[in-house]
Amino acid sequence: MEQNLNLYQIFYEVAGCRNFSVAARKMYISQPAVSKAISRLEESLSVTLFHRSSRGVTLTREGELLYAHVEQALSALQSGE
Repeated sequence: MEQNLNLYQIFYEVAGCRNFSVAARKMYISQPAVSKAISRLEESLSVTLFHRSSRGVTLTREGELLYAHVEQALSALQSGE
């Protein structure tokens, strides 16, 4: 569960920043680690979560749906703390 939560947190940051490198700097981890985490999450869910371009990333339809759920879940965790 902890590993999945980490992947969802990385997904949430990338979606918010709309850029892998910016999200990596914000989380103090390497950009390749962020890319690998997103790839692992996409593989485990069997969906593409981001449209990638040289200008950054945007959420796919599936990514938007997941983002809404992850946002609620992370908010609930913060409230619980």
